[in-house]
Amino acid sequence: MPPRPRVRAIPRRWLLAGAAAYASAELGSGLLLGRFFDWGRAEALLFFAFRPWLLVAAALLVRRFDSGSRAACYALALLTAGLSESLLLVAMGGAPWPEMLRGWAAGGALVLGADLLFQLGRRSGHRAGTPVAALLAALMLLVPGALRPYEALALGPTASRPVAARPSLLLMTGLPILWGETGPFDPASRPAAAYRALQHEFAVRPLDFLDGNSLSPSGLMLLAQPRALAPTELVALDHWARQGGRILILADPDLVRPTALPAGDLRRPPPVSLLSPLLAHWGLRLEPAPERRLALEMLRDGRHLRRLAMAAPGRFLASGGQCRTGPRDFLALCRIGRGRALLVADSDLLHDRLWAAPGPRGAERHARLADNPLIVAGWLDRLGGRHRERAAPPVRWQSPGAARAEALLLALLPILAASVGAIGLARFRRR
Repeated sequence: MPPRPRVRAIPRRWLLAGAAAYASAELGSGLLLGRFFDWGRAEALLFFAFRPWLLVAAALLVRRFDSGSRAACYALALLTAGLSESLLLVAMGGAPWPEMLRGWAAGGALVLGADLLFQLGRRSGHRAGTPVAALLAALMLLVPGALRPYEALALGPTASRPVAARPSLLLMTGLPILWGETGPFDPASRPAAAYRALQHEFAVRPLDFLDGNSLSPSGLMLLAQPRALAPTELVALDHWARQGGRILILADPDLVRPTALPAGDLRRPPPVSLLSPLLAHWGLRLEPAPERRLALEMLRDGRHLRRLAMAAPGRFLASGGQCRTGPRDFLALCRIGRGRALLVADSDLLHDRLWAAPGPRGAERHARLADNPLIVAGWLDRLGGRHRERAAPPVRWQSPGAARAEALLLALLPILAASVGAIGLARFRRR
């Protein structure tokens, strides 16, 4: 029977030094490798992505010590890293405590599994025990889907939840968001993630033609870069608005959205807005942006700060008494008789590549790049006189103008405290 490996306790000064080193590694990985400040979120998810690798490395390094010392090492490391990241997120406008509790729970469960694996390899009595355990731990980190339990616990709810009631919404658009560019008869064509997000919020009824019959059932409409409307359709739309209709219009003077359809194909979205006659009748003029560039805007939606991503948004110029532009010239608000119209000089914002990450889960909370469909839903709700929570969970974005240097200094305080404690214990031991 092979001899039982000898174990010893970790000195307290090493525990504090190890906690400081682990927290520094996790914080530095998120800031430098993950480019936290460019990421734009005031959330710890980026740090949680590096946590499994660092915890497995920690379990490998302390595998020769007793169980109490290892548990204290893991607890101090996670506590110091969590406090450091929490101070950083608070300074950047986040509210990290529920998220941090999930991160601690997920990290603790993962490191206990890694610790058990290394202890089994170490106690096997074979020279290859620890290398085999390290190989299995590496496979756990690299195999797709192996970290799904850790991610589910650390991320929390990410998908849209059902809402109690979905208001009726009329939709007319020339954008390929309902079925994709190649239409409903192509098995490879799918509705856009933006359209699915709107379906979570509203009972959407698409329209092909505007007249008194099609417009009568609902008082709320989204008109997004439509085809050229006939004069009778423009008259019907104007009459419907004056009778109390509420309409959100996305009118793009320079559509940047790429398309694989050839020139002249009727399925291609209009490259410029074709609503100039209606806008002129309401006293508005739409102008293109001086240069094509990605524009990021932070908008307040109730108690949430939302991020809007647009591609080369245009601007409105008001010349009549019915419409006025806001502090942001890509927005205009019009009072048309008893109705209201909100106009946005960009329709690329419904393009999934601007706000959703690649992949089947790219529109979920943990992956999305901006809040475009949520902002559109909020605009529609305000036009309809409603206020309700969105179906999709909110993202905590970094506050505009947050002091990064001060946030970084705050994040270093727990690490410095652990380092000072380790130095103090080392000096006390020598004396």
